[in-house]
Amino acid sequence: MKKYLSILLILLVNLSCTFERLENTNQIVDQMDDYKVKRVSPTQIAYQVEEMGAQISKALTADFAIQMRNVSSARGEELCQLKNMNLIDSLSERYDLKIRLLGQPDIGSNNQLYVKEKEVLEAYADNAAKKLEMSDNIQKIGDSLFVYTSPIPYKNGVGKLCFADDTGFAIWSIVLKKSEVIKSINVKALRKKNIK
Repeated sequence: MKKYLSILLILLVNLSCTFERLENTNQIVDQMDDYKVKRVSPTQIAYQVEEMGAQISKALTADFAIQMRNVSSARGEELCQLKNMNLIDSLSERYDLKIRLLGQPDIGSNNQLYVKEKEVLEAYADNAAKKLEMSDNIQKIGDSLFVYTSPIPYKNGVGKLCFADDTGFAIWSIVLKKSEVIKSINVKALRKKNIK
């Protein structure tokens, strides 16, 4: 009898370990998908940069607007410096990207900007001064980076709050690594959209 109980106990332990391994297997399969070699075209990469940039900038603008409501001056300064913002922290961790809030003062004083980024910022500032409509922009930096810039609507008042700029001019600058963009591409989904 003891022998049968021992065998039954061993079977139950093995069975429970098998279920745990099955749960872990799904996680491992998901992680392994990130490391698979993907064949992607420049068109698919550009499409993905545009999609990611648009989604991220839209989420940032909405989150910033919510946090600006009834904000203290100390918290307003933190917001303008992008400190203690959960959305930015989680996006940075998930996609290994850099997010900057830029305005008129950054043109002359921010030495951390890429040359192309500074040129785009100058063009945005010129358009803002002339009250022209502005749209999103993508610039390729070398072989490994993309900079997605997106103007923040004047009505949000971010430029006035963060840069004391009467034009209300402010933009999001999102620096994306090409490797992370490629990892996020779902080739099958893009092919269904006829993006080859």
